[in-house]
Amino acid sequence: MKNKLITLIIILLTCVSVNSQLSAIEEKKIDSLMVINNIPGASLCILKKGNVVYNKGFGISSGSKNVTENTIFQSASLSKFPTALLFLINSQNQVFDLDNEINIYLKSNKLEGFKTEPNVIPTISQLLSHTGGTNIHGFLGYKPNKKIIPNIENVIESKHTFIWEPKIKMKEAVNTEFSYSGGGYCYLQKAMKDTKGELFRNTIQKELLQPLNMKNSFYGLTPDGWNDVAFGYKKGKPIKFGYRVYTQEAAASLWTTSFDYSQLLLAVLAGFNEEDSSILTKESISLLTTPTKTSNGKVNRYGLGVGIKFDKNEKVEAISHDGANVGYSSLFRFNINDGSGFVLLTNAHFADLNEIDNLLKENIVED
Repeated sequence: MKNKLITLIIILLTCVSVNSQLSAIEEKKIDSLMVINNIPGASLCILKKGNVVYNKGFGISSGSKNVTENTIFQSASLSKFPTALLFLINSQNQVFDLDNEINIYLKSNKLEGFKTEPNVIPTISQLLSHTGGTNIHGFLGYKPNKKIIPNIENVIESKHTFIWEPKIKMKEAVNTEFSYSGGGYCYLQKAMKDTKGELFRNTIQKELLQPLNMKNSFYGLTPDGWNDVAFGYKKGKPIKFGYRVYTQEAAASLWTTSFDYSQLLLAVLAGFNEEDSSILTKESISLLTTPTKTSNGKVNRYGLGVGIKFDKNEKVEAISHDGANVGYSSLFRFNINDGSGFVLLTNAHFADLNEIDNLLKENIVED
């Protein structure tokens, strides 16, 4: 009886601590900002000192259904960070050399160099860091009922896509400048598929999401079979069919919860601290967080799949990323020195998250 009572007390204390980092006033402020910015629903996870201290759903996921801690959202470009982690893991296992040209790993749809430098092909690292010179910033997805949904090879060659989606190619010489390119991630997806002999979504599920126990996460086209799904909204109204389909998986197709996504951040922290259980090495974290430097000498505030924040001494302090798919907006911020940060997922089309972002940043630096 005594042991059962102790167990119950521990469970209750854990529940209290996980939802103890935002006051009722701050939660009401978030509710208010969601209304002002036409954000129907949100999933929020806060971390401090390497622990999840707050996890809660706000608003609605669809109709009158409330967002819960297990509601999955499209994370949009937040998909790129796990893609980078997958390549780092495979670099550790000597499957990929991140400094090799991407064409080495492509069985078809090889990338042609820029017209002024036809023999210079971007490396994996350059594509991960958006310095590879490829075109296409992002994608608008496809309606689930589209007669022919293009596969990744089609997307690269602009087949069965829309007229605003040209062939993915070099628009400038390699390492000329930082130029955000979801198109480059399509070549990364193709390289992973060709090397592993299976769909990208299957590889990243087995090699990253499952080892991190991300049970409510997957890369893929549709959330079929999932009951707790946040459908996309635009200007306060549901988008048709609820979501768009993204075959550009490595760039934009991760469905996840804020809690699950936080496990990626904790994996980075574990690698940074050289914990024995880490799936990432200290060297990999160093590569992840090393800012790129383009040929003009400019140091970019971006590493491999993540944005970078420097401290006052110009040392890397934090990583971050923002994302936006049709019907969804998201972001994360994470300080790798003290293990604090947050993940915010919403089902609002290109929402203004600045005020919520600032409120949360103020909260995580307060002790």
